[in-house]
Amino acid sequence: MGEQTQEGRIVQYPGQQEENGTGKKTAFIVIACLVLISAAAVGAVIYAKRPSRGYQDYKVQMQQYFSEYTDRYEYSEVVTVTYPQIEGIEEERQNRINQMMYDTAMDRTNYWHLEPDDYVSGIQQEYSIFSSDASCEVSYHSQYLLSLNYEETYAPVNPVFYVSITKRGLNVDLMTGEQYGLGDIVRIDDAFIKFWTDKANKEYDDFFGDSEEDREILLSWFLGGDEEWNEYYEFHPYFYVQEGKDFMMGIAIDPKYVSNARPPQEDAYEIVCSAKELEKFKTESDFWEKYDLSEDAGEIVECGEMQENIWLEDLSGAGDYWERIEGLY
Repeated sequence: MGEQTQEGRIVQYPGQQEENGTGKKTAFIVIACLVLISAAAVGAVIYAKRPSRGYQDYKVQMQQYFSEYTDRYEYSEVVTVTYPQIEGIEEERQNRINQMMYDTAMDRTNYWHLEPDDYVSGIQQEYSIFSSDASCEVSYHSQYLLSLNYEETYAPVNPVFYVSITKRGLNVDLMTGEQYGLGDIVRIDDAFIKFWTDKANKEYDDFFGDSEEDREILLSWFLGGDEEWNEYYEFHPYFYVQEGKDFMMGIAIDPKYVSNARPPQEDAYEIVCSAKELEKFKTESDFWEKYDLSEDAGEIVECGEMQENIWLEDLSGAGDYWERIEGLY
C-alpha cells in the first residue's frame, strides 16, 4: 500500500505497481467466476421451474356409451355418446382425467335423463322419448395438454318437436390432472367481452348487439348469469385449442326447461382467435407456459364399431318435419 501525503495523493513504493496489477487481475477473475456461478444458479432455477419433459407416448382411446329402449324408464330412450379415455400416464391422475372426460360428454344426458332434478322428474312423466347424440374430438394433444371439443344434439320429450344443439370444451393438464376453464386463462371483463362480441356479431349477424347494456348482459352470462337468467338457463363458457394452436372460445346457453314445439335450436356461440389476439387478456396461469412449450404428442385411436342414433342422426326426422311445416305457410 502507498503512503498518503498531506495533499491527499497516494505515493506508491517501488514494485508496488506490478503487485497491484496482479491483484486487479486476481480480483477480476474472482468477480468473473462469481458472475458465472450466479448465472448458472439463475439458469438452474429457471430450468427447474420449466415443466418436465411431459408425456410423449400416451394413448387416447375413443369409446361410446350406448343405450336403446331399455326397460328402466316409462318412456323410451336412445343415447349415443362418444367420449375419450386416456392411458399411459400416472394412474391416479389418469383416473381423474378419464372421469372428467366422461362426465363432460354425459352432461346433458345426466341432466335430462339419468340424474333428473325435481323439475325434470316431473316432466319425465310426460316424455315420449329422450334422445341424445354426443360426439367428441381431441382437437389438440401435446406432452402437457389435452384439449377436447364436444358437440351434442339432444331432445328431451320428443326428438322432432324439441331438439337442442350445444357444445363444450375441456382442457386438461396431463402433469397435474387439473382442468383449465376459460376464466383460468383470460380475464373475463368488459374489454374481453367487447373483443368477443365484435367477432361473434360478424359470425352471428349482430345477434349480441354492441351497446354497453348488451355487453353487461353478456358479461353476466360469461360470469355465471344472474338470478333471473339462471332460473331458466345454464351458462357454460368454454374454450378449446385447435390443431394449429388457435383458440375456439364460446358460451353454451342451455335451457333448463321444455318450451313449446320448435325447430332444432343451436344453444352455443363461439369465435376463433389466436394466442396473439389474447395477449392483453392473459392471466398468469401456468397454462400459458405449457401451451408455449407444447408440441404434438400422444396417439388418438378412434372407436371401432359405433352405433348410430336412430332419432338424431343428421336430424333427418326433425329437419324433414319442420321443412314441411314451413312449406305450409
